[in-house]
Amino acid sequence: MSKILFHRQYDRYSGGQQKVLDYFEHCLRHPQLAPYISWGQTSVAVETTPWQEYESRIQHTFTPDDHDLVFLAGMDWQDYLPVKTREQTVINLIQHVRHADPNANVHPYLQEPAIRICVSEEVKQAIDSTGLVNGKTFAIPNGIDTTDLEQFDQQKIPNSVYILGLKQPELAEQLKEKLTDRHHVICHTEHVERAEVLSAMAATEISVLLPHATEGFFLPALESMRLSQLTVVPDCVGNRSFCDAGVNCLMPKLELSDLLDSVSEAFQLIQQGEAKMFSENARKTLEKHSIERERQAFYALVESSSILN
Repeated sequence: MSKILFHRQYDRYSGGQQKVLDYFEHCLRHPQLAPYISWGQTSVAVETTPWQEYESRIQHTFTPDDHDLVFLAGMDWQDYLPVKTREQTVINLIQHVRHADPNANVHPYLQEPAIRICVSEEVKQAIDSTGLVNGKTFAIPNGIDTTDLEQFDQQKIPNSVYILGLKQPELAEQLKEKLTDRHHVICHTEHVERAEVLSAMAATEISVLLPHATEGFFLPALESMRLSQLTVVPDCVGNRSFCDAGVNCLMPKLELSDLLDSVSEAFQLIQQGEAKMFSENARKTLEKHSIERERQAFYALVESSSILN
């Protein structure tokens, strides 16, 4: 049995935080892995987070030497390197193409030895292109648990639009202002709980998702494909492998006029009955990105890497 230590600085829920939790749960289900979590000193109370059910596995001091493996993501390296006293296998989850940017704070850590799991092929290509990566890199496309989304299914509000605008608040407000006269609009430009986001997607016919210009893997697009009738989401690099314009979603430019045109097109598709084709294609996309596929790909990587005791 190999003990693997995760580390988290947890300020609030995000897709990136969810994915670390998913990998922790993958480890829990593996017969040869015993995962534990080191809770960062600046983190919020465990009881207010999805980690609460694993409180018995939480450690409040970061002691990686007591474990066989370490699982790091993002800036976790900043806490790990000062307390590292021996060589041990690190599994490093890479969730954004920004790791390849020489100006990014996470960029220097590519030179640290690790097995790197990239959440999309786009992320893998980005970091491989730097020539700096110390260790093997693998792409395991993010998966989601669609059974977890079933509880949000509900009757659609007629003529409705949801705008997820946390990452583009100004643009989201502009879009909301243009749409409110003709449509029922739900718009989030500040952080809300995940359940509120998913409920809004499920209640509306169209979800307009506004990512940063670049993302590693934009999970809300998959969630929207399951819950809304049509998804409108601009290209953000990390969604190119699963967002197919005109097939399972609409992909306008990240500009007000283009977004408005896509919302109009989406309503036309719904009225003409053509949205069903998008929904069917979205279902096939979700099958390719199931949490079970992600789990099995992770297990194959771990078992082929000869890192288990």
